[in-house]
Amino acid sequence: MKRLLLLGGPIFQKFVIHKAKKMGLYVGVVDINANAPAAEFSDEFFIGSIKDKEAMMKVALSFKPDAIMSGACDTSVNTVAWLCKKLNLSGITEECAIKSTDKVEMLNAFVLAGVACPSYQVVKKKEIGSFVPSLPYPFIAKPTDSAGGRGVNLITNNSELKDLIKSSSSSGASGDVLLEECLQGPEVSVEILVVDSVPYVIQMTDKLTSGAPHFFEIGHVQPSSLTKEHQEQIAMLAKDAVRAVGIQSGASHVEIILTKDGPKMIELGARLGGDCITSLLIDRSISGLDMTSMAIRLALGNSVKIPDYCNSGKYAAIKFLPSAEGVLKKINGSEEAEGIPGVMHVEVVGEVGQQYQSAVDDSSRFAFAVALGDSQQKALEKCNRALGMLNVEVGK
Repeated sequence: MKRLLLLGGPIFQKFVIHKAKKMGLYVGVVDINANAPAAEFSDEFFIGSIKDKEAMMKVALSFKPDAIMSGACDTSVNTVAWLCKKLNLSGITEECAIKSTDKVEMLNAFVLAGVACPSYQVVKKKEIGSFVPSLPYPFIAKPTDSAGGRGVNLITNNSELKDLIKSSSSSGASGDVLLEECLQGPEVSVEILVVDSVPYVIQMTDKLTSGAPHFFEIGHVQPSSLTKEHQEQIAMLAKDAVRAVGIQSGASHVEIILTKDGPKMIELGARLGGDCITSLLIDRSISGLDMTSMAIRLALGNSVKIPDYCNSGKYAAIKFLPSAEGVLKKINGSEEAEGIPGVMHVEVVGEVGQQYQSAVDDSSRFAFAVALGDSQQKALEKCNRALGMLNVEVGK
């Protein structure tokens, strides 16, 4: 039996595990959290920091994997690349991993390759008290080395500059902050499989965000409603971006905004998309291709040929219930919500008894719902109806 080791056990990793097991694989998962949401679905679970390369090497030597993947987890991309090189397994290069996780290196790679992206400025942690922004207001501040929308702030004037820069700095490991031109327009994600250095666009997803000032994600729906012309422009940019950072094999999750001047890159990940995008949504919105399974086969070093595939004729959507401030006293009703025709999955991710703040990034959610519809609107309406059926109580 072939063995797959996944570094990171967030909730959306469980769908990767399900696919791997259907393929007959024995699955190991590593996470620093002993109660990682995906741990219970693995065949073998290890506790450890997925950022600690030497510790992960010990796990790998014990587990003896035929493939190592980040799956839908961005935090482990660098460690996975390092392990795959050391163990002679299929994966991206360490240089590619850096360019796919370090937002500054990523933008530098885009600029060098002529890939459209926002204007930007880097603020080192030691410069926060004295730097002068070169970008015109408004602009976005974010940590150079974080993910999941953590530490993202919209800065509109000089009076809020220092406080919000410090807020972004505190959300990253290095403390360095990236300032970016504030792009305006509809936002999409592009799911790509790269086979033998050739990128293939599998699906395009319209993204729903909270808007200013934090722009965290509140939902996704696919296929995109953008015009064919705009989708072709976005697909071309996404492929160029993947080439720019050097992804030669595997999955990539690419985020783009369609501005009045055309599409521009936000960022990408050398991994599967989270939020059920490359599992529940793609599996229902297209026919003829299983993206997650193909990414696993690539990680195993197997040859893969992209088959003929097309939109299924259905729209698939996911909506999140962001957290609210207070202690989560009660949340139930997911089974009843799943009884709504067209609702595929409802999951509670909030922990009763835990203190929450009002959501400011993608990490703070109470629940999510996934639904199918004959249009984007109908799919989203079913998600909203399902979430509305949940009985949620938040108190002091």
